[in-house]
Amino acid sequence: MRSFVQVLALRLPLLGSIVLLAGCATLSKEECTVGNWQTIGYNDGVAGYYSDRLAAHAKACAKVGTAPDYQTWERGRQQGLQQYCTTSNAYNIGKRGRDLNSVCPAALANALQQANQQGQRYYNLNKQLTEDKLLLEKHQAEYIKLRDGEMLDFNTEKEARARLLSLPPELQRIRYRIATTEAKLTLENQKTHF
Repeated sequence: MRSFVQVLALRLPLLGSIVLLAGCATLSKEECTVGNWQTIGYNDGVAGYYSDRLAAHAKACAKVGTAPDYQTWERGRQQGLQQYCTTSNAYNIGKRGRDLNSVCPAALANALQQANQQGQRYYNLNKQLTEDKLLLEKHQAEYIKLRDGEMLDFNTEKEARARLLSLPPELQRIRYRIATTEAKLTLENQKTHF
């Protein structure tokens, strides 16, 4: 006989999947019924959705017996894409660590890709800075504890002493990396013209 925990462990993923699928509809019943397809298309365009997004809307609206108006939706999406396909938006998307969707006109692709990559450089530098600051805090706390005589997880005093002596150069390298990353972030901010 299976234990309660085993049964629960088998059923929780299934339950979670059902809940997730129920929440996957791209539109609410009300949005489908009202059917302001130009506004829905505009919002999809501003978010950078591909044209296949309409198929997901059609599936969601089929449940309430309505169908999307493709031409009106696409007209709205094209208007929304005018907002999405700007260098400032491409930069801001990159700054959040995301790629720009390839929904923009080919004539703008190079400039938008450069802006997105610049935003991603900023994101990566900022992420590295955050990680290094956390590492610095962790190593400083470890240094203080070892300096004050705590053994931490070391088996012998000799191991603890060796770690204590290795920390100052490590702290210095991290501080240098932080200063370098902060300087690079400053340069990235100065280069940004979006």
